[in-house]
Amino acid sequence: MAIVEMSRITLIGLNRDKEMIMDALMKLGAIELADADEKLASEEWSSVTARDGDAEEVSSLENKLEKLRFSIEYLAKFDKRKKGLFENKRNLKERDLDAILADSPRLWSVVDSIISHDESLTALKNARNKKMGLIASLKPWESLDVPLQTTSTDSTVISIGVTPAASDAMSLLDELLEHAGECHAEIINQDKEQTYLLIIYHKASEQSVSEILKKFGFSRVTFKGLEGTPAENIKSAEKEIQDIDNQCFKIEGEVSSLVNEKASLEVLFDYTCIQRDKKKALHNILKTESAFFMEGWVPSASAGKVTKHITDMADCIVEIRKPDKDEEYPILLSNPSVVQPFEMITEMYSLPSSKGIDPNIFMAPFYFVFFGLMVSDAGYGILMACVTGILLLKFKFEGMLLKLMRLLFLGGISTFIWGVLFGGWFGNIADIFAGRQEAIPPLWFNPLNDPMRLLIWSMIFGAVHLFTGMALKAYMLVRDGKPLDALFDIGFWYIFLIGLPLMGFGGMAAVVGKYMALAGAILLVLTQGRNEKGIVRKLLSGVLSLYNVTGYLSDVLSYSRLLALGLATGVIATVINTVGTLFGFNVLGIIVLAAVFIGGHIFNILINALGAYVHASRLQYVEFFSKFYEGGGQSFRPFKRNTKYINLLND
Repeated sequence: MAIVEMSRITLIGLNRDKEMIMDALMKLGAIELADADEKLASEEWSSVTARDGDAEEVSSLENKLEKLRFSIEYLAKFDKRKKGLFENKRNLKERDLDAILADSPRLWSVVDSIISHDESLTALKNARNKKMGLIASLKPWESLDVPLQTTSTDSTVISIGVTPAASDAMSLLDELLEHAGECHAEIINQDKEQTYLLIIYHKASEQSVSEILKKFGFSRVTFKGLEGTPAENIKSAEKEIQDIDNQCFKIEGEVSSLVNEKASLEVLFDYTCIQRDKKKALHNILKTESAFFMEGWVPSASAGKVTKHITDMADCIVEIRKPDKDEEYPILLSNPSVVQPFEMITEMYSLPSSKGIDPNIFMAPFYFVFFGLMVSDAGYGILMACVTGILLLKFKFEGMLLKLMRLLFLGGISTFIWGVLFGGWFGNIADIFAGRQEAIPPLWFNPLNDPMRLLIWSMIFGAVHLFTGMALKAYMLVRDGKPLDALFDIGFWYIFLIGLPLMGFGGMAAVVGKYMALAGAILLVLTQGRNEKGIVRKLLSGVLSLYNVTGYLSDVLSYSRLLALGLATGVIATVINTVGTLFGFNVLGIIVLAAVFIGGHIFNILINALGAYVHASRLQYVEFFSKFYEGGGQSFRPFKRNTKYINLLND
């Protein structure tokens, strides 16, 4: 229910035991290794130690991982087996891992084969594209019966080319016949962009022909390296494409036959990843000729077990100490299971600093209430809880995705509760079928009929939320030995802020509120400028501090979004139901209603659940956290086995 207390661990061992100790630490997954840069910056350390590790070996393992990653993704394209929406990691025992690793030479040959097949397919596809391009360029000339390599005879020039479609090809032909003497001109093809021409003329007429062709924008076309007519070349290219397709089909069949190796390659990938991480971790270790030195962080509760485990297996020195007063340490949160989903909200903002407090246990109830209030439809809540509940039962989610699913599940429960209180069941669908208002009456009230009541309650929830944040700040001040600051900066504001709304009530409450507000204001004026020099500056600063009341009021007004989003869900749901019933309750009307009801309400759930998630988070980040939260913490990242496809189990 707080930030886990960390201890600094220092370990000195012999180089001969280093590999064994590193394996043990990785299996334990309880220590975050500290960077060795700070030690190496000291001449005292740099003169007798050197950084461990081998950058070339790490690079080699990275290269192997890239090949494995490519091979696995490549085989996935050919894997026709049915896949689930979410795939869980496979559990694998160490002895089963050893059996797969014994076959690693063959698996690496499979990787090389996949890469070779990909290179061959790439080359074939490039060749195919070239042939397709050649066919596309020859198609307009397909009816030309002159061999492409023939460009002249002893006395004539044979030229093929194109003119823009905007040019008058018939005028070109007429001018050639009129001014070029002995000449043959023929239109081979035409399209929207160009006219394709064959022109044969006597060499003696070359100058006059060239002038005419230039006038009409004629561009010569040549096909270097081609022999025979265009039709013959097209036929030859089509045959070559067929041969290429056959080769590709054969190679793809060979790749498909390797699909069953994908599972073993995934295991090899994770094992190589573990080896890479182990080698990278050496970068944070200092060594001499015979010994090595490492530092890190370990949860204090686990420090004793870790120390015993390491010292029992090797001759080494392990020292555990508490962090220094101003020393920052990595953050690991420990909360009840019902609170853990809400940790993702804090993690997306910033982890608390080691000097701060974990806000999740205090923030979770408010987020739960606010999320459901913003969606507030019992039908939507049932759907959200059922869908996410089934997914949680069927799949073993991990990390942030697990927290998100559990958060949405809890959000569905909150939505259902608020929906029952407000009488929302897929909008007003029950009223439509029953033919009367409030067929399912709300247990509390209907916000659509009484929005001001919901607005007032939204402000009340907001005030409680803000006062909780202020109370946490007071706790932190007392914890840090500043009880007077807690009284002056929080306690007096409580008196003032509680007194202000009480003045709006009648009778004794208004009298009490007036005196509370007056007393609070006087106390704030007298204490808020206490750090200033001189009585005048102290009083002036105290008076000016009262202006901060506008900040508190604007914060409270921010909670009107609870009203806005809560009403939006109900209004949109009602509109969907109204549109769905426009055609009545005949056969067509029922079909339309079903389609509009399903599609419309799914859309409404998605858009309003997203809005509730975002705005409930904003109320925490801006209004709540701003009152007390100290962020900037770095997540605890233990040295452990990080795998993508398997969970490696110790025998």
